[in-house]
Amino acid sequence: LDIEIKDLNIFSKNSACEDSINFVRASGNVNTINILDSASDAIDLDFSNIKINLIDIKSAKNDCLDLSYGNYVINKIKAENCGDKAISIGEKSIALLKEININNSSIAVAVKDSSVANIEYSEIYNSPICFSAYRKKQEFSGGKIKISKTNCKKEQIFTQQGSKIILNL
Repeated sequence: LDIEIKDLNIFSKNSACEDSINFVRASGNVNTINILDSASDAIDLDFSNIKINLIDIKSAKNDCLDLSYGNYVINKIKAENCGDKAISIGEKSIALLKEININNSSIAVAVKDSSVANIEYSEIYNSPICFSAYRKKQEFSGGKIKISKTNCKKEQIFTQQGSKIILNL
């Protein structure tokens, strides 16, 4: 809460908390975050401006990565066995995701509520919905996703009216 971070490495295992890792109003950079077996969300970042080199998550009962109200740059994220969304981006967030590898989630990437995500490269397996852009909360507009390269098929993409997904394949 209200911290500046530099070259941080985080490891969490078997967390029973609502969020295994939660940053609120933080800024700076993180080298690595490794999370094994989270009882709810693995990582929750709110109102922050953070750059992360590597995120590696194995098993979260809810979302693997939840981003809200901030600016985020993630060089690489590996997420598997996410109970709900592998990556959830909402509430006016801007995210640059350079490389994502996702296996086994209900929704791989959800961008909603006036948020924008740029995804350079993605490999997604065993997720019925790869990308979803929509409005969840009435006070916001839809979400926008720009994808440079992915292995997903068009039938695995959901766009609600007022939202936009751009594929530059």
